[in-house]
Amino acid sequence: MSILVLGATGHVGPHVVAELAKLGETPRVLVRDGDRARALLGGTAEVFSGDVTDPAVLDAAADGMDTVFLLSPHGFTMADLQLGVIRELRRTGARIVKLSGTASAITPDGPHACRQHWEVERVLEESGQPFVILRSNAFMQVLIGEQILPSLRSTGKFINPLGPAGLSLIDARDVGAVAARVLTQHDWDGQTLALTGPRAVSYREIADGAASRTGTAVEVVDVTLDQVHASLIDRGMAAWEADHFHEMYGLFAAGESEFVSDTVRDVTDRAPRTLEAFLDESLGSQHEPA
Repeated sequence: MSILVLGATGHVGPHVVAELAKLGETPRVLVRDGDRARALLGGTAEVFSGDVTDPAVLDAAADGMDTVFLLSPHGFTMADLQLGVIRELRRTGARIVKLSGTASAITPDGPHACRQHWEVERVLEESGQPFVILRSNAFMQVLIGEQILPSLRSTGKFINPLGPAGLSLIDARDVGAVAARVLTQHDWDGQTLALTGPRAVSYREIADGAASRTGTAVEVVDVTLDQVHASLIDRGMAAWEADHFHEMYGLFAAGESEFVSDTVRDVTDRAPRTLEAFLDESLGSQHEPA
């Protein structure tokens, strides 16, 4: 199987490449910074340097490839980039495996980035290209690892915009494992798969888990969605992106991403990683070994 991975150096891409290596594949990756990709991925991928928005570069990178993993950074023009990829590959017959957002938000009137995903999904489905769409819930590495835990370390507080609602967070490594199997098999062609963790967890559960592992008290501070929006703007976030997160947190607070799917287990033959396992890795466990 010849596989091209786009978005190989972000939160999910390196796990896709690592899982492909476990399956005996050496994918090609198209990246802007070849040196960074080589340092991050080691010898597990063939590194092709260039700008994916340049048709000549994309054509050269995709030459001879059977399947393309489509992932690009969150941004105001994300859909333009992805639609350009689909358009350029349309006559090649290459299968496209697209990583999308949380299933409950992929609607024509959803939050900004999710509207973009919705548009790309519709075009992909109508393009005639073989495809698989992976709709992933929020990543533990981002929400917990990059947002919640740094706040806890610096302030001892958790800012909670979701109230009691839960969110079935998924470990990015599980997304990579599902993607690798979908990229190397045709069992799921033409399907849209929802990816979640094993259960929905609330911010207070995350706080309790962190407290039990650090041995320190954690204060959970409930805030409104408007307060979150104002804070994002104060920190310099662009208005469109702050609006996007305001809407996303609103959906989460309404319980729209509490659903749980069996996709990780069905595709990889193992259960998705738990919140407890992620916190053990991130913070260590205070429990004595049995």
